[in-house]
Amino acid sequence: MTRLTSPAQHEELQNRLQGVVKRHEPLARHTSLRIGGPAEYFVLPASLEDIAETLEFARERGLPWVVLGNGTNVLFPDEGYRGIVLKLGPALGEITVKGDRVRAQAGASLAALISRVRSVGLRDLDFLVGIPGSVGGALVMNAGIPEGAIAEVVTRVGALTFDGKLITLTPEECHFGYRSSRFQQERLIVIEGEFALGRGKSWDGAELLRRRKERQPLGVPSPGCVFRNPVGVGATAGQLIDRAGLKGYRVGGARISPKHANFIVNEGGATSRDVLQLIDIARSVVLKYWGVELKLELAVVA
Repeated sequence: MTRLTSPAQHEELQNRLQGVVKRHEPLARHTSLRIGGPAEYFVLPASLEDIAETLEFARERGLPWVVLGNGTNVLFPDEGYRGIVLKLGPALGEITVKGDRVRAQAGASLAALISRVRSVGLRDLDFLVGIPGSVGGALVMNAGIPEGAIAEVVTRVGALTFDGKLITLTPEECHFGYRSSRFQQERLIVIEGEFALGRGKSWDGAELLRRRKERQPLGVPSPGCVFRNPVGVGATAGQLIDRAGLKGYRVGGARISPKHANFIVNEGGATSRDVLQLIDIARSVVLKYWGVELKLELAVVA
């Protein structure tokens, strides 16, 4: 198998796309945790065709690839990623409203989607206020709050298979669960989602945002929640970590947030190793004291 290593191969990939291909792009620039070494190839696709062409190129070269949205809920290695990072951004961020349906491409931010829905006088998606992710990432993670998740308003999801085939999935076919979906297990790229309006609860976005600001370390580099809340325990992951005495615990430049123990923040110069060490400490201490095995919500890219 041939690896992408030469300027000539970079030029070949660039010539096959309308979008932009960068070599050795620092991933720390594109993640909310501000951690991550260089991507061997960083692709900013301008169209669905660009994504399909990039996947074909990856198949031809036997290259690993990963999709990146707004860079939340993800941790890249300090050494970077030896493969292709597909960054879905504004070029694939179209949002359209027709009747009681809103269609949003994966690269659209949740903030933009919420704003567009509000423009037609509805608050169906206000429970997502303050979550700094993209539509694609929200569908992959089934983002939400304890009172509601994005799966509850989804009517269909468009996805691209590894061999470049566009498929449409019903909510049932997406296998949504608590912070999970089939997109986490299968090599499918979420392209767009369609959502029903005017049927669900009308949320108080201002109050939800106030609660987030009060309880979460917003404005500090962080991936969001690190662990999924355990089921049937009677306590959240953050509460268990706090009770274990780890709130504020630091390794290098990374720290378990003093504000919310299920957040790890980068207080300057943190490395992926620092974060992984904190994760291991939190898991082992919670398991020792409470007998609960914490499962990651954070996606750790090898």
